[in-house]
Amino acid sequence: IIIKTVSCFEVYNMNNSDLQKIKIAIKDYALIVLGSALYALSTVLFIFPSSLLLGGTSGISVILESFLPFSPGMILMVINFLLIVLAFVMLGKNMATKTLIGSVCTTLFVGIFEKIFSFNAPLVPNLYISAFLGAAIIATASGIMFYVDSSSGGTDIIALIIKKFSDVYENSELKAYFAIVIVFILIITFSLMPTYKSFGTSLRYSAFQIVSIITTTGFATADYLFWPFISQVFLFLLFFVGGCSG
Repeated sequence: IIIKTVSCFEVYNMNNSDLQKIKIAIKDYALIVLGSALYALSTVLFIFPSSLLLGGTSGISVILESFLPFSPGMILMVINFLLIVLAFVMLGKNMATKTLIGSVCTTLFVGIFEKIFSFNAPLVPNLYISAFLGAAIIATASGIMFYVDSSSGGTDIIALIIKKFSDVYENSELKAYFAIVIVFILIITFSLMPTYKSFGTSLRYSAFQIVSIITTTGFATADYLFWPFISQVFLFLLFFVGGCSG
């Protein structure tokens, strides 16, 4: 009886866990669809009728057309494909899949809304107001998709990558590590000024040697045994800092 009770309890917990995951997934993909719809609606209602240009990959493809023997559409397709591949590499399967779905949904909604809404003239005659409304709604739509680790594709993928890794820079140990590197570079740079007679040269040798030592790379562009004694002392200390950094 006890075994059966425990088994039922485990099954109950597993079922609750699975249900919770399903609810989260439904919420996430519902928000992706909502964000995609808002993004496409704003584009069709305010951006296209006023002949406004969106930035990101669309703008980049128009610029690159002047230098490459391809149409903007072909360039745009290649850029978006490369960014999707980058998403799978940098963001992982889950975030990349959500981004791919967001990109596809946005494209589909644009095609649907273009058939539903047809204007002989811009919906908002004033160009600046149209641009403001379009940008505001697109920003809201992007925010909704970013909230669930998705995007409409294009350069939004880069924003997702930055969002994913931005928390790393809040780590106190990493901040201390960078602070040590910068402080020691400056100290040794000024101590080398009498030797190399140039701030630029002193900075270059100092920065390279410190980064090489603290990362345990071991390369050298100068013989630091001939540097001032104080510089050698600091480099000696950095050997231990680099060795303890893992």
